[in-house]
Amino acid sequence: MQYKIFCDDYILYDSQLNEFQVENPVLKQELNTANELTFTIYQNHPYFNNISKLSSLIRAYRDSSLIFKGRVINSELGFHNEKKITCEGILAFLLDSVIHPFDFPNDDRFSNLDYEHDNVIEYFLNWVLTCHNSQVKDFQKIQLGKVTVKDPNNYLARSSIEYLSSWEIINSRLLKNYGGYLVIRDENSINYLDYLEDFTSDGTKTGNKLVCTQKIEFGANLIDLTEEISGADINTGIIPLGARIEDSDGNQTDEYLTIGSLPDGTLSEGIIKTCDHILNTTLAKTYGAIYEVVKWEDVKVAENLQSKALSHLADSVKFKNEITIKAIDLKLTNEQIGAFTIGQYIRCYSSPHGIDDLYLLKKISIDMKNPQGTTIEINRSSLTFTDKVLENKKNTDNIITRVDRVERGYINSGSITDIANETIENSSAFEQNASAIMSQVSELYTKITDFETYKSNVTTQFIQTSEDFTYQFSNLTELINNLDANSAEQFNNIIRYIRFVDGDIILGEVNNNLMLKISNDKISFLQNGIEVAYMTDNKLYITDGEFLNSLQLGNFAFYPRSSGNLSFKKIK
Repeated sequence: MQYKIFCDDYILYDSQLNEFQVENPVLKQELNTANELTFTIYQNHPYFNNISKLSSLIRAYRDSSLIFKGRVINSELGFHNEKKITCEGILAFLLDSVIHPFDFPNDDRFSNLDYEHDNVIEYFLNWVLTCHNSQVKDFQKIQLGKVTVKDPNNYLARSSIEYLSSWEIINSRLLKNYGGYLVIRDENSINYLDYLEDFTSDGTKTGNKLVCTQKIEFGANLIDLTEEISGADINTGIIPLGARIEDSDGNQTDEYLTIGSLPDGTLSEGIIKTCDHILNTTLAKTYGAIYEVVKWEDVKVAENLQSKALSHLADSVKFKNEITIKAIDLKLTNEQIGAFTIGQYIRCYSSPHGIDDLYLLKKISIDMKNPQGTTIEINRSSLTFTDKVLENKKNTDNIITRVDRVERGYINSGSITDIANETIENSSAFEQNASAIMSQVSELYTKITDFETYKSNVTTQFIQTSEDFTYQFSNLTELINNLDANSAEQFNNIIRYIRFVDGDIILGEVNNNLMLKISNDKISFLQNGIEVAYMTDNKLYITDGEFLNSLQLGNFAFYPRSSGNLSFKKIK
């Protein structure tokens, strides 16, 4: 795999030519955002003085594919007179033009709009690009490409009383309301802007997904994975606003259509409409009433406004679930597979993390000089955290109800056996819910004198420190053996693979030739009872080692070339 960077017609960087080198060439790509290319160039470079801010056209290639096109936006001179160059992609050109105040589709400027045959979103986007192109130089012009995003009613009402950039109009009037993806592509040196509903064969949600031939797999090219669940943007209520109300002369006022005229009451389970707002009362009990004001300036009917608000609120109560993955681009070692490309779906496998699905590559940072440093960010679609909370709350209510029933049954019958059986029956639910649930169960049983001993032992189990883990484990095993044969069998299987010997933890099946021993000051890897490697004092000691891809030593690394040779070079 070969990377190249050009400034106009001059070559700045070639990953395979020593005379054309720059330091730290990194390309950051993110959907619906202008790409960014940064690198550092030194005075000994033959074209050090050929780079001009704003006017120089910068292009980057991976093999023969164009992966970046844009201009120099910033240049910083360092202590050794080196220049750190920052470049922005074509999408940033939309910041260079200004759209005058408009009222779409009521202005005379839009009199040729044919609602029956035109895609109103395509028509509006083309108008914005036409305004942009009339104000900028040829290399800044962007032509309308393929548009697959549509309004279900084919009606769009947008206006502005301010002077906004073309990018601000596209972002606020289209992206935030309809979603979709903006894609810049180059054909015969002409910039085209596609507005796609999805990255599929036809650009719609129903087409076949564009899937990268390269996979990300645990134990192969997956290096690191982090998952973040954020509730920063969660809302439990909404105040919807529609189109601006017109006066008797047909002029727009500063007031907006609301749902205040519609009947108050329950719209669905847990969803209450009051005056001009809608609240998810179920989630509000947990997270509080968090309201968001949302405008739909093309909606002129209150009933339609309420429907849009309900749909938006359903998405607003979802926690943001993001996965960041760091992976090695295996294109380095296998030319037959495709490189990671933004806007493609990637098959990801990782059994330890419960991942096996296609994920859209939305953000990537490509290190052109050290491809092992490439970072990928994808979004994962899964059960929302709020759904899980509600599900667990339901389980908790059921558990408490069953415990109350058992307690009453014991008082009436005096049978301790019934209580023990019921507790074992609920054990899986205890494991899946918060610790507060178990605390509540224990508290309920304090009312039963004959059960005090069992309650005390269970409580002790959950408050033990790490130093007392061995005692806790043995105690729990003993209790469960007394209560249920099936549970005892399960815990015996656990002990088969996890043992505590002389204060050490041994992981691995009994009599297995491979085991892991964890001590207070050392982690040892055992093969046939012999220590073949261990970690202690921030160091790894190993008898023999084999590295399948590369070896990094501080700022230097050994890594294989496509020719089969081994390179040793500085990477930072």
